[in-house]
Amino acid sequence: MRHFRTLLAHELRTAALAWSTWASAALFLGLMGALHWFAVLDAAEVAQASSPMEATYQLFWVPLLCVLPLLTMRSFAEERRQGTLAALLTTPASPAAVVWAKFVSVWLTWLGFWLAFTAFPLLVTQRLGSAGDQRLGDPIVLWGGLAFIAVSGLMHVALGILCSCLTRSSALAALLTFVGLLAFTAAGGALEKLPIESWEWLGWLREPAAHLRTFSHMEDFTRGILDARPFVLYASGMLLCLGLAVLTVEGQE
Repeated sequence: MRHFRTLLAHELRTAALAWSTWASAALFLGLMGALHWFAVLDAAEVAQASSPMEATYQLFWVPLLCVLPLLTMRSFAEERRQGTLAALLTTPASPAAVVWAKFVSVWLTWLGFWLAFTAFPLLVTQRLGSAGDQRLGDPIVLWGGLAFIAVSGLMHVALGILCSCLTRSSALAALLTFVGLLAFTAAGGALEKLPIESWEWLGWLREPAAHLRTFSHMEDFTRGILDARPFVLYASGMLLCLGLAVLTVEGQE
């Protein structure tokens, strides 16, 4: 545990000083600021079924696909390319401690980006909202959406860490992460659209569809509905990806 804390402190310090982290933060805040502002403008012009906050959170996949791969791609790929990973693995720190330290560092950074985003809806509510009107910044929607990001981010970040373990190229690691995240997110949305109840031969998809409904998970969280299935899905996905990452790193010793 002592080695994990030391490695985590080192990873957090390195992330805070890296120009790539700040560039990713700027890209993230630019994307999310624009998405939220356009959602507010749409709500001002025509009555919408959802609030601007809900509409913004439904587009969580945009920064997920565009920004998160930039955070995870260098975690192992860059160290393998520079040869520093082999030296790190000769220390008393175990491969599991190294993998978990890098994972927690990126996950906290990802959450930090989303916490910084809350300044946008809070500012919009302060400037444009009226007393007692929570449509622009309903705290249940705001913090429920952040809870979904935190829970789903466990698996999303772990997938990126695994992809970074598989190659020496940061660009290829980012591409693999993008494809993996796109496949998982799109699969959940596609299964929700299939007429499973109407087509008997699709009956076997009923159970996977009930678990892989990513966008429905987001809707549930923003409405204050907490179901155990998303927690199990994302936690088990995280453990699977990190377990494979540890095995990959051990094979490189």
